[in-house]
Amino acid sequence: MVKEPSILIYKGHPDRFKTQVAPVFEFDNIETYMEIPFEFYLELPEEEKAFIEGFNKYIDGDIKGCRRELAKAASKIPEAKYMLAVVNFIIGKKREAQLLMADFKPEWKRFIQTWRVPVIVVPFTTDNRALYISIDETGLQAFYYILEGKTPEDVAFLLGL
Repeated sequence: MVKEPSILIYKGHPDRFKTQVAPVFEFDNIETYMEIPFEFYLELPEEEKAFIEGFNKYIDGDIKGCRRELAKAASKIPEAKYMLAVVNFIIGKKREAQLLMADFKPEWKRFIQTWRVPVIVVPFTTDNRALYISIDETGLQAFYYILEGKTPEDVAFLLGL
């Protein structure tokens, strides 16, 4: 059985979710939609709307729509660029993810405001554990290593997890 990477969306402040190694568990992101009051949503710039739409389309399983919306926002919103890179990685477009992350500058104000934290889950090949890559400094380094082709086991070892 091939273990595929996925994205787990946590509800809570990013400081609560550190990059770590933990057992693999089943999860459903359905409770983590980014909810914006309609009146407020109408006033948002187009790239903000695209970011929210792309994030929620990922949760709905609409990967094509997710990528389209996130691409509209990626040049102006760091979180959209990061999510687009992560989604590209998840669907096997590692080169596209590497290009997006090449000059990435982390800024997480939207994830902090909405309390939605995307965590990349990369299962180990050797046992029932996974590398849970959060948006902390360690997580960004882990994601770079994964994009270079290192195994999650190697990344965990290199980062002392």
